[in-house]
Amino acid sequence: MPRFIINAVAARQRETQNLLQRSLTLNSLRSKNIEMKVFKLLLAIALLLPCAALTLTLYHTVAALGLGDGPWLQRPALWLGLGFGCWLAVFCLLSPSTRAYVISHELTHVFWALLMGAKVSGLKTGARGGQVSVSKENWLITLSPYFFPFYAMLIIAIYYGLGLLADVRPFAPALHYLLGFSWSFHLSFTWLALQQNQSDVRRHGWLFSMIVIYGMNLLVLALLVVLVSSAVTLAGLAGQFGSDCHFCWRWLDHTVHQLPPLWQKVARWAN
Repeated sequence: MPRFIINAVAARQRETQNLLQRSLTLNSLRSKNIEMKVFKLLLAIALLLPCAALTLTLYHTVAALGLGDGPWLQRPALWLGLGFGCWLAVFCLLSPSTRAYVISHELTHVFWALLMGAKVSGLKTGARGGQVSVSKENWLITLSPYFFPFYAMLIIAIYYGLGLLADVRPFAPALHYLLGFSWSFHLSFTWLALQQNQSDVRRHGWLFSMIVIYGMNLLVLALLVVLVSSAVTLAGLAGQFGSDCHFCWRWLDHTVHQLPPLWQKVARWAN
């Protein structure tokens, strides 16, 4: 009987210690979570200006695609636009199945998880959704399906892979058309998915996720343009981005200096 009482007391002490340890762990995790959310919020605000500059850079880059000598049918911008418009017509008029997007969504998670050195298991896809288990998580793995056009990257890999075996340059218009088609597919389903309150987005905060998705989509598209066009180089793209960052910074500086006089005018008008 005494031994039972001693063991019961010890068990209660261990249970109390476990509860205290869990409480401390939860408080630590909550504190880290709050700190990370604040950091991501500040980072999202800091990324607003580079995203604006990247928007200008992409505009200048795409504008350069259709220029140059040669027949119109051999210009990348035309075929990219045709492919883009064809998928939009399919998406708006025919309401295609989401199964192809679900497959690309989950495979993109898998690709980025493997790229980050994570282990992947439990891949499942279906018409209503999919899931995959990864051994570690970060914002690149979580948000990758919303900025990484899986089918467009697959088309590029196949094209350049075949280019190692034969001359595929005569089929460049087909490449541009398929890239426009697959990019339009990616954007349309990304737009549709983001309207459904995705857990991927909630996990990292709405503002941070939207800024990352927008900026990374622009960056990936700009790099795709470099790959498919000889008129645009990576060095030229970087130089244009630097110029656009400088322009956006000057505009922001000018706007900030104009705010005090503007507020004075508003105050005088209100009085």
